[in-house]
Amino acid sequence: MTEIDPRQSVDPLQTPKPLKRPLPNAAQIPLRTFQLPNFPPEAAHLKELTLTSDIKQSEYSDLLASTASSDAISKSIPEGIESLTLELFSLGYPASFLTNLAQSLPNLKALTLYSHLIDGISDASRKDAGEFIFNTLVGNGNNGGGLRELHLLDAFCRKGFYAGVGETLEDLYLDGEAASAMLLLEVSYTYRGHSDPGFLSRVHGDEIPLMLVPSLIAVSLRLSPPPLDQAASGFSNGLPYDPADVDAEGNPIPGQKPQGIIPFPSTHPGTALLVEKLTPTLETPEGETEGPPIPGPQALKMLDSTLYTLTLDELSRILGHQTHLAVLNASVIVGKNEPAKKSILNTIRSASPALETVELVGVPEEFIGVSSTSRNTIGDRTDNDQESSLSAFHEVFPTAADMASLSETLPQLDSFSMNILCAPKFGAVSWNKQPGGEWTGGFVADGQV
Repeated sequence: MTEIDPRQSVDPLQTPKPLKRPLPNAAQIPLRTFQLPNFPPEAAHLKELTLTSDIKQSEYSDLLASTASSDAISKSIPEGIESLTLELFSLGYPASFLTNLAQSLPNLKALTLYSHLIDGISDASRKDAGEFIFNTLVGNGNNGGGLRELHLLDAFCRKGFYAGVGETLEDLYLDGEAASAMLLLEVSYTYRGHSDPGFLSRVHGDEIPLMLVPSLIAVSLRLSPPPLDQAASGFSNGLPYDPADVDAEGNPIPGQKPQGIIPFPSTHPGTALLVEKLTPTLETPEGETEGPPIPGPQALKMLDSTLYTLTLDELSRILGHQTHLAVLNASVIVGKNEPAKKSILNTIRSASPALETVELVGVPEEFIGVSSTSRNTIGDRTDNDQESSLSAFHEVFPTAADMASLSETLPQLDSFSMNILCAPKFGAVSWNKQPGGEWTGGFVADGQV
């Protein structure tokens, strides 16, 4: 029996109407050609769009040989899309495809390019990619003056492309019209240098800091280790197996693999440029006629610079200028003894009291000035070598007492981690502050770094 509530204004015996499900605000579309499908009316509310390459390699080059058709971007694409992700386009795009795409998305505020060649393999595709980036950065009245976020994840390009992006951002800053547009810049790479000694040369680290402009409040220039767990399909996190991990037939090789990362050294031109951008001098030096260089971010809240190796003096300078930092991730040169640990902790003490999270990637002093070929063997050692290395770095990792002392200067600090080149066999430490103020954690087990 159905009980009837006299307070109800509808007949309870009547079949209830189905609840309306909210319309999706995100969609992912696999593309087998450079032709977008028609969007149904219910897609009008989309805010996020991901286009994923599902193009056969045997057909890819042929598709790039001609200009994209004028109707490649469907007129039904929702103009309200604010976030666009393009992923796995390993050879880039046919000419005019990206430019037409940008024109069809007037409200774009966030752009992510993941695991592909940004500017393609031809001059026409490079020009098209340059215009695409320019148009999205400059923007229009609909999106308030350009992108707020730019994410470049395992995305490669030819020499000069990043410098061109930097020039556009600097021009926007000087014009003053869109100086406050860009808030977040992320440039991230998965390290493949163990099997490819020329890997970092294709990253163009001397150009990346040119994209740092005053409006940014979050910057991530990150270098991550290859994933330890590889998928059965031969891909991991969208990336193919590292050649060092497979045999001639592409099958995984069992056993210990090279571990860790090798960031750009402290002597790299990009490192010097990064420090210059993060510690800007706004006055023209005496004796010079040119004005000061375009400054970098003035009030960062988040900085990840693990792509570059900093000296402790350089990190100290950065912390002295970036006085609003809450999150810090950095690769720094480290020694192996107690004085080296004290130097590291004293450097962190110079940070803003607002600092909450710290991750340090230690780069051993003996790696400075060593050739890239020999440095690629960092993780390819015997068990005895690894045990010796682990004990050698034991003294440089902070203890619970060190963390309690650090909290006196940095009251907001609640997370601190440190490793050596992101290689598990060299040990790591991870500390977290509990609500009562006690620090818990300590050394991290092998394989959990």
